[in-house]
Amino acid sequence: MASTDTKLRLAHTLRAMMATTALDHITISALTKQAGVTRNTFYYHFEDIYSLLAWVYEQEIIVQMAKYAQITEWQKALRMLLDYIEENREFCVASFHSVGRDLLEQLLATVADALVRGVVNDADASLPKPLTDDICNFYGLAIVAQLIQWLMHGLAEPKTAIVHRCDIMLTGAVQNAIHNAAI
Repeated sequence: MASTDTKLRLAHTLRAMMATTALDHITISALTKQAGVTRNTFYYHFEDIYSLLAWVYEQEIIVQMAKYAQITEWQKALRMLLDYIEENREFCVASFHSVGRDLLEQLLATVADALVRGVVNDADASLPKPLTDDICNFYGLAIVAQLIQWLMHGLAEPKTAIVHRCDIMLTGAVQNAIHNAAI
C-alpha cells in the first residue's frame, strides 16, 4: 500500500471513530486494528494520534486553501473555512472538545493569518515585516476567537453573521493600524 493511501486510510478511520468515540479515548491499537494496518505502519507515518489529526486538518484545509491562494477577497476564503467547519461539524466539534483542541486552534490561526495578510498586503505591500506580522497576529487571532466562539456555541450563529462582523472590524482597521504605526 502506498504511503499516501495508508495515511488516507488512517485518516478516514480516525474520522469514523471520532463520530462515536472521543478523540482522547481512541487508542492507536484500536485505530490500527480498525484501519487494517499494523502499529509499526502507523508509527512509520505518524508520531501519535494528534500528529494524524494535524495531518488530516493540513490536508483538508491548509492544502485546499493554498489551491485558492489567488482569492483576492478574504471574505470568500473565510466563507470557505466556515463551510468546511459546517460540513465537517462532528469532526471539528469533536476535535474542539478534545485534548487536541490546540491543533484546531493552530490551524485556524494559520488560515486567519493568511486571510489578514492578504488585506495588509493590499493596503500597503511595502510595510516592514515586523509591522505586517503584528497586524496579522492581532487581527488573525481576533478572527480565530470568533471561530472558537462559533464552535463553543455549536455553530448556531449564521456564517453570514460571522463574515459580516469580521468585515466590520477589519474594514478600515488595518489602514488605521498602518497609519498609527507611522505616527
